[in-house]
Amino acid sequence: GVYMIEDTRSDRRYIIKILKWTCIGLALRLIPMPFTMQGQDPFWFNYGPMVFVTEGIWDTYGYISANYPNYHLAQYGPVSFIILSIAHFIFIKLCGAASLVEILTLVPPMAFGDLATTDYVNAFANLDLFKNLFLLKSPYLIFDFSVAAILLKIAKTRKDGLTAYKLWMVNIVILHTCYMIGQIGLFTIFFSILALLFAIRKRPYLAVASLALGGGSKFFPYIWIMPTCLLLGNNWKKRSALLCTGIGVGILPYVPYYLSSGGAVFGFFTACESYSYTGAIRWILLGIVALCYLLIAISAVKDADKPEPEKQLIFYFLTIGFLVYVANPIPFRHFMYITPFLALIARRDKRFTLFMGFIILILAFLRLTGIQPQLGLLAPLNAEFFMNLPTLRGFLDRFVNTHLVDQILSRILLLSFFGAAYWSWRLKSVPQKAV
Repeated sequence: GVYMIEDTRSDRRYIIKILKWTCIGLALRLIPMPFTMQGQDPFWFNYGPMVFVTEGIWDTYGYISANYPNYHLAQYGPVSFIILSIAHFIFIKLCGAASLVEILTLVPPMAFGDLATTDYVNAFANLDLFKNLFLLKSPYLIFDFSVAAILLKIAKTRKDGLTAYKLWMVNIVILHTCYMIGQIGLFTIFFSILALLFAIRKRPYLAVASLALGGGSKFFPYIWIMPTCLLLGNNWKKRSALLCTGIGVGILPYVPYYLSSGGAVFGFFTACESYSYTGAIRWILLGIVALCYLLIAISAVKDADKPEPEKQLIFYFLTIGFLVYVANPIPFRHFMYITPFLALIARRDKRFTLFMGFIILILAFLRLTGIQPQLGLLAPLNAEFFMNLPTLRGFLDRFVNTHLVDQILSRILLLSFFGAAYWSWRLKSVPQKAV
């Protein structure tokens, strides 16, 4: 009886802690949602789904490619398009968000100009901007807290789960990228972490299918499909079946858009080339990363014969993710794709977790340089005031040569990604302590 009472108290404390951090995380998300934006970012990828819902234009990729050739709809895939179309059906058809339609109709012509956040705020000032910013970001909450719930399910212990949950609730990369700027990366993250859950529960086909769907929202999960098939298949027949599953599920969302819009939908892939180094360094880094990827694939075949290989998948995800960051000068927001996996192993090696914080700080300094991704995000509250505040870089320019600092930090960042990839790979073979 004493043990039952103690277990009940432990359960109650655990639930209270989860609820407390849920409230903290929800507040950190709800507060900036209506009041923050960066230029056209919260709006431009919502135009296509809005046109589909309001005008029934099925060939949206082709329509936008023909009418607005510089409008980069192709930078997000058909899975994201489907999710956003469902959201817009609710906003427009069920909630009657007429002012949202007006805002999104204004976006394509404005996207061609070199406009600042102030210009968009002024253009949308009389169109319920706060309400519509909140609406456009609200679907993220569903995927965000679904990711948090999955983290609790995947974690080995309650302590691991609670640590992962806390880190996710205060994930600065997610808060800045999705709830302030308004990017859609949480769709991709959801399918990626769902794939890990399926793998751990020994549902390899669902894991590969989830990665394929995640890749159809943003490209990143595609790079994990091959190692996942090799690791979760214990023979070549099963590996081939898993790979066919990934290819089939991956192709499926593109079919209706290819039939309606032709090759315009595949601009999603060519858009990835916009993030790359130039000159010889590009090919050197790509060659190194390709060789590492091959070695990782070979290792996956070997690890597939070990007991419970699915438990090693998280380290494959992390190692390959960091190698991709080596090959490309990533923007700050792209770091978010590996953050749920980092949260899960935070207690495994605290030095590694601190190292990740160091990388995030360098990325923020290098990539979030202008006023728009800093206090300029608050432009909807008072555009003239917040867009004219000094930036951190402007302040530091008074004391140091920030261009030289950028060069040094860029090289440190590149080496840090190499180090993080190696460190992640080493953690794969280190037994987890019972803590």
